[in-house]
Amino acid sequence: MSQPPGLAATTTDRDRARLLKAAVDAAPDGIIVLDGGQVIAQINREALAIAGLRDRRPLGRPLAEVAGDSPLEWQPVLEMLAEGRSGEVIIRSDNIGSIFVTLRRIADVPGASVLTLRDLAVFDHARRMASGQRDPASFTSTVERRLRPDFARQRQLSPYLDRIIARGERALLQGARVIINGESGVGKTEIARHLHSFVSTATDPFVAVNCAAIPESLFESELFGYEKGSFTGALSEGKKGLIETAEGGTLFLDEIGEIPLTLQAKLLSFLEDGMFLRVGATKPRRANVRIISATNRDLLAMAEERRFRLDLYYRLAVVNMPIKPLREMPELVDHLIDRFLTAINQRRSAPLTLSEDMMRRLRAYNYPGNIRELANLLQQISVLGDDEDEIPRRLQSAPMAETPEVPPTAGTLRDRLAAFEAGIIAEAIREHGSKRKAAAALGVDIGTIVRKTTRKEP
Repeated sequence: MSQPPGLAATTTDRDRARLLKAAVDAAPDGIIVLDGGQVIAQINREALAIAGLRDRRPLGRPLAEVAGDSPLEWQPVLEMLAEGRSGEVIIRSDNIGSIFVTLRRIADVPGASVLTLRDLAVFDHARRMASGQRDPASFTSTVERRLRPDFARQRQLSPYLDRIIARGERALLQGARVIINGESGVGKTEIARHLHSFVSTATDPFVAVNCAAIPESLFESELFGYEKGSFTGALSEGKKGLIETAEGGTLFLDEIGEIPLTLQAKLLSFLEDGMFLRVGATKPRRANVRIISATNRDLLAMAEERRFRLDLYYRLAVVNMPIKPLREMPELVDHLIDRFLTAINQRRSAPLTLSEDMMRRLRAYNYPGNIRELANLLQQISVLGDDEDEIPRRLQSAPMAETPEVPPTAGTLRDRLAAFEAGIIAEAIREHGSKRKAAAALGVDIGTIVRKTTRKEP
């Protein structure tokens, strides 16, 4: 009797199991198989990616336990399982989106079930592409959304960042303009995107403009648009400007300090009444656009030097949002490393893990390039490895954070606790560079740190 095509006569149970696993991994939807005790017996790659569990090793663990490691809200699924029901439900996460979950019982195994997970944004995009409605520019994948900054977590870690972002949210709710101040690489664009999402619907446009990247000769036509025949090389039908493109949404003007002085008056005029003229036009247009701006420059100092209009500054900067550099928010470093490693491991066959030595170096480095530099460093480590000969030179010379002193094995409990506490304080001062910053990181007032570091022995 001949074998079916494609199956060798020597196919074993192990080969069939391997083929089945490969087929499940190739499925476009996430698949999770639960045994009778609701323990994860099988999970494919897509489910790991959708649920944010790629680095969590969920196989062999109860789903209820694994759900705590996932950013998705699993409670509706757990309730269906507890009630013995099959059905469909949508679960969500701010940075992943909406996931359509189907729960089906496995009839031959008491209590066993299979879950399928489908990212609705991915499915909708695939449907549009299949029907010829090609709009890839409007689509962001599950992985891309997940790797956007997790501001909910960052705000838990940094009370300062929470206070500043809350200030911006309040301002936009009241219709006030905000300006985000901070060094290059601190994430001003992502903060602006978050503020836009906070007050907008999913269909409202967010148009980001790097004012430093537009040549002065083209700035006016790019920002305000132009009519047909306005100048040599103009499109025959004319062109919308960035302001019109952002109609009903948000126009984010990054590096606002680089806008040409000659055009600042026109921008000021638009900010005052919402009216503007396309290049070559005689009839003004109106646009309903929310403005968020950002800069790494001191605009007031530029105004004193007559390089930036003071009246424009006051129109843009109704509310200021100063963002600290990463070196002044070390509490975010470990979180950011985890997020960037997740992005890097999406593109690696073997996950990148960092040695304890490398983690100490990354924590001790001061990041003049801020969050952008941290992402760049991790990419280099992914390519070069983290051994001493291959790591980036600026990390090789980074001061090493020392571990807290071990409490002495002799002495009273009070003496031993005091010694251990002194070690923790000393490490915090070394890591953060000052007693005041160490106090903030440890959650105590500066007086406590001063008192405990100047305490005299009896």
